[in-house]
Amino acid sequence: MDSEPKNERRLKRGGGRAYHSRLESFVDFIRDQRQQRRTWREIALRLSTEKDCPITLQGLHLFYRRYRKRQARPHWEDGQTPLVVAPARPNGPASRPEPSKPMVAAVPSERPFRKPNPDSLNLNDPTA
Repeated sequence: MDSEPKNERRLKRGGGRAYHSRLESFVDFIRDQRQQRRTWREIALRLSTEKDCPITLQGLHLFYRRYRKRQARPHWEDGQTPLVVAPARPNGPASRPEPSKPMVAAVPSERPFRKPNPDSLNLNDPTA
């Protein structure tokens, strides 16, 4: 007999093994092929014939793009130390922060306005 009733939905639980793509073991092969100016279609074909790893060219491209994007960011599982951002004023007092002033957009300098001569204006002339 089941411990849970069948008509109730099971709650999703976190945990379990993390997803790893089957292409992770072929990253060096993919990188070498791209450096040799091979197309994604050619690389996908070589992966399926030589490495016995069938994949579409779109799947290959999306995997490699995601892989490169992840390599640009440090990750705690990779053992890389995170980037430490230095304070803006390393020699300033750390106990009391400086009050921030509101940033105001630069106002252009005032230009002199030349008033037109009212006698030279002809409002009814469309060619002027």
